Amino acid sequence: MEGFKKRGLGVAAMSYDSVDVLKDFATRRQITYPLLSDPESKIIRGFGIINEIDYPAGNFAHGVPFPGTYIANAKGVIESKFFEKTYAERRTAASLLAGAGDATASASAEIRNDQFVLTTSASNATVALGHRVTLALDFEMAKKMHAYAPGDHRYRPLSLRLDAHPLVTPHDLVLPKSQPYTFKPLKETVPVYAGRFRVLQDVTISGPTKEMQEALKAESPSVNLTGELSYQVCTDSVCYPPATLPVKWTLKLIPLDRERAPEALRKKP
Repeated sequence: MEGFKKRGLGVAAMSYDSVDVLKDFATRRQITYPLLSDPESKIIRGFGIINEIDYPAGNFAHGVPFPGTYIANAKGVIESKFFEKTYAERRTAASLLAGAGDATASASAEIRNDQFVLTTSASNATVALGHRVTLALDFEMAKKMHAYAPGDHRYRPLSLRLDAHPLVTPHDLVLPKSQPYTFKPLKETVPVYAGRFRVLQDVTISGPTKEMQEALKAESPSVNLTGELSYQVCTDSVCYPPATLPVKWTLKLIPLDRERAPEALRKKP
């Protein structure tokens, strides 16, 4: 939680579980931040995030919220929120920090050419079923060079295509804010990226359980993600041909912690 502390943020979690269940969980997992109990889901309902779709009234698990994270300022005003559709999928804390611009936790790889230096990394070095993590591509463009952003122009914009993987669901690519570039000889103004910037690609580890079980049988279980970066770079005087670059990430795969609270503490149907 050090990354949150550096940003002046405290961390707390809330669920509809009892105090005893949360105490047992915190002890087993060595959790030191506050776990708040909302056994009647009053606060959950007040925020309008109770999951009535999967757990309607009458279901023994009724009261479960959609999983998510709120980030509030010192005055208690919510500044941003991140939610998933099912309790089985969760964005990791490191993914939130990567999206805010913090350094990523996993080992990185560096690619250099005459146009830019690209560093690829991931928010998390290890993943499990349901984890939503962030793949990061950090660019440092060479002096006087720019890459094209999406827009109404004839150049190839920067984009990333991930190869299909049975255990991975990709989300929308998050590109940084572009800046306008005017090329006077052609009397055109186009959106570009220059200097240092970061591109983010979220993925959720959400493959079929059977395939996940098979993957975990490997001597060193991992998720190997590959893809292709497309781009075009120009300067004030030279426009290079459109190009592609292979990229990859390797994430260590770990099994879910399925240990539950003692039978006596569990919510009864």
